[in-house]
Amino acid sequence: MAGDHVLIALADVGHGVQLEETLASAGFTATWTAAAADGPLPGVGTPSVVLVDADRLGARLPEVADAWRDQPSVPGVVAFGSTAAAREAAPRARVSLLSPGAKLTTIVTAIREAAKMRLASGMRWPVMRAAVGLPPTDDDVPAWRLTLSAARGVDIDIPRTALRWHVHHYVTPTARLAQLLEERILTVPELESARKIDGTLTVQSTVKIGPLDPMQMARLLWALISVGALEVSPEITNVATPGRRMLSELRAHLRARTTRLERSTYYDVLEITPLADYPEIEAAYALVGRRYHPDVVNRYDLAEVAPLVAPSWELVEKARAVLIDDPARGRYHDWLRQKLAELKTTWAIDPKAVQAASVAFTRGQKLLGEGDVHRAMSELAMACRHHPGHPDYEANRAWARYRVQVASGRDREEAARAEKAGIEATMLGCRPWPRALVALALICVAAGDADSARWHLSVALSIDPNVPAGVQLATRLGMIRR
Repeated sequence: MAGDHVLIALADVGHGVQLEETLASAGFTATWTAAAADGPLPGVGTPSVVLVDADRLGARLPEVADAWRDQPSVPGVVAFGSTAAAREAAPRARVSLLSPGAKLTTIVTAIREAAKMRLASGMRWPVMRAAVGLPPTDDDVPAWRLTLSAARGVDIDIPRTALRWHVHHYVTPTARLAQLLEERILTVPELESARKIDGTLTVQSTVKIGPLDPMQMARLLWALISVGALEVSPEITNVATPGRRMLSELRAHLRARTTRLERSTYYDVLEITPLADYPEIEAAYALVGRRYHPDVVNRYDLAEVAPLVAPSWELVEKARAVLIDDPARGRYHDWLRQKLAELKTTWAIDPKAVQAASVAFTRGQKLLGEGDVHRAMSELAMACRHHPGHPDYEANRAWARYRVQVASGRDREEAARAEKAGIEATMLGCRPWPRALVALALICVAAGDADSARWHLSVALSIDPNVPAGVQLATRLGMIRR
């Protein structure tokens, strides 16, 4: 690659001048331009590689790297830096990060690699045009057909390398995909493949969905992402469909559950108290399984969260095995008495507190049904004091508190949104609790989020079709026909 134009976009005079001289001695056409240290400027030429200062740019490194790649020559980017911010930003910017004191051989190798793979550094319209050998042009309908046709024969290393950065990212259609379909630009096999992309599969899964072979599918994905008909993201960005919402919530639950159960107890694993008898343990085990059993969660493309499934379920099995076996449970209680101060627990609490909380909750529920929200709020608050973190108690207290606040003149939606956020956080990583889900659904309706209300209510009714207030609310939301 000697002879290629290397632009040195560094503000530091000493480093810039030294690199210019060093690279010139190695056969490169190197130009130091301090004015371009914060990003491309008019008249910087057509470099094949740009050297940038990651320490200076910090969190802006990905933005500036992409700005360089959007230049007509689509240059590769190499960064110099040694700070923690530079190391954190470099992978997101998809650049090689070199030490400011790197040897010439290391710098030359990085420049050659960046020049070689510059057309695989990102998936955007100007990069795709350059990769398929077409001149720059506006991103509009007349140019799509020729560009996508040329993309079918692009060197497979380009899409394969570009997609490698996003292998665990989800692929979601955008409004532009519908435009492409209307223009009849895709072939029949491409059309079949594109219609299978629903936002619930990662790149590594999407390339295998057929009917296109994986290499053809990689080219199609690269082209559709580059033209903006698909987007890739590490998280589900649009939960407009049930499949996406389920996957998004499941990923969040698995992460939260892993954190929640660190240094916890077997009672926290099943979300039961020390008073739980055999039927209650089995019922709790079944409810945990509805959300976290491997047969349930492994139906989904969980990407990087998948390794959390097996150890989480092994803990459930172990907790159940110990708690249904009286001698083992006794030995576990002996261990808990010694270790409880070192653990974090919501459920391994004093039996007297469990009973007091249950009694207060029952009174609060009765008062809520009678419309006496102030007294209900008092009783439900007492239940939460005795047993903080219990989803049923916390969710129903939030519903009562919302009603008290509205009665005092607070804006309905503002109050509901605040309660909704708190209860969703409380329930994240837990097993499903039908009564809590109904209370959350009521709050969602008050917050103007009917879709979330229907979602939570459907989960509650799938577990307990007769949960109090659930059927009435479902009818009101049009989920049940009279």
